[in-house]
Amino acid sequence: MHASATLPSGAVSAHCLRLQPGDELMPSLRQAASTILGRLPREQFGSVFVITAVGSIKDVTLRLANASRMDEDQNYGSDIKRYENMRFEIVSLTGTFSRDDGCHVHISLADAEGKTVGGHLIDGVIFTTCELVMGTAEGVEFVRKMDYETGYNELEVHQLCSRSVDSTRSSSAREAGTKFCGYAIFAMAFFWSNVILWKMIL
Repeated sequence: MHASATLPSGAVSAHCLRLQPGDELMPSLRQAASTILGRLPREQFGSVFVITAVGSIKDVTLRLANASRMDEDQNYGSDIKRYENMRFEIVSLTGTFSRDDGCHVHISLADAEGKTVGGHLIDGVIFTTCELVMGTAEGVEFVRKMDYETGYNELEVHQLCSRSVDSTRSSSAREAGTKFCGYAIFAMAFFWSNVILWKMIL
């Protein structure tokens, strides 16, 4: 990426929810992202991301940092780790979601002694709670396409056409301008009619 490149951007909105004990984290995140995007115009919104999360989780499965599909599969498979019957505090959760059901989620966890572990989230079960704030960026779309350098579907960020957004804003601006002009004309007419009336009386 060149420093002068224009980065896709847009106004951010927050969407808040809480997951309950026994909820599976990854399916719940996918469902939340799908629900959020489902109630927003496709031509204006195409991205969801995790802003913040706190809670606790158990029975976690992670893909650890040695994951690679480009090492002739010599490590592939040994990087999956299951923490069965263990409980953790969620100290960090971050990720991106797109309309095509693509996602990429990482999590950091602390055990009963405060030791941390983290990686690519495959799944886990909510223990007590998970308080989530998810975000959308207006006019921004996330899509995932195969990157043959990494062997994975990687994120591409696109700027959506903001014509509909701009037209809505322009329409609102025109309506406001029309109202202002109407008030101004009425005020001027009222002023001059009073001037003429006073001249006639005097």
